[in-house]
Amino acid sequence: MKIDTPSIVKQYEENLKTYENLADSVRYLLSKQITTHGIKTHSISYRIKEIGSLLDKIRRKRIENPFDQIHDLVGFRVVCLFLIDLGAIREVIEEEFEVFEKDDKVNETDLNIFGYMSLHLKAKLKSSFESPFGEEIKKIPFEIQVRTIAQDAWASISHYLDYKKDGAIPHQLKRDFHALSGLFYVADTHFSFIRQEQSTLFLNENKK
Repeated sequence: MKIDTPSIVKQYEENLKTYENLADSVRYLLSKQITTHGIKTHSISYRIKEIGSLLDKIRRKRIENPFDQIHDLVGFRVVCLFLIDLGAIREVIEEEFEVFEKDDKVNETDLNIFGYMSLHLKAKLKSSFESPFGEEIKKIPFEIQVRTIAQDAWASISHYLDYKKDGAIPHQLKRDFHALSGLFYVADTHFSFIRQEQSTLFLNENKK
């Protein structure tokens, strides 16, 4: 498929300031509301997809209308400490934004698969949002990924080792690779277990 590269680059550059304003607005709302709900996070970050990455995605996926079909030109990542915080952060996002698509790779993934786990939500700012940057930023969709530190570590390492590379993991090492992902999962669940037990002990101590 032939793409109109000059036209796409021109529209991207014209929209870039709007993407930056959207990123600042959403990150502020995320930080404010997550803190208000008393949820501890490791980091809240964002990225605006670079033009080279955008053009590559258009070619690979044969996308005809990229600015309508691609919803992660602006992407956010919330990294929290514990598995049990994922649900609370999801509720915050659903309350604060207009979520139109959800991909829960934590609870809705095959139980036999330990690999890449994350919560992805695609959303827009609510129409009621009072924007200091005008109405245009309300029209642009964005993606929010929510992960624990362990999930983020596994995603980063596995991406480096096995993503978009021909024969990156030799066949004889595949079993070890997938077994390691299970260790990350066990660590994540046990961190949450310890936190819950710790909270219970503190409550019991305070009752004495």
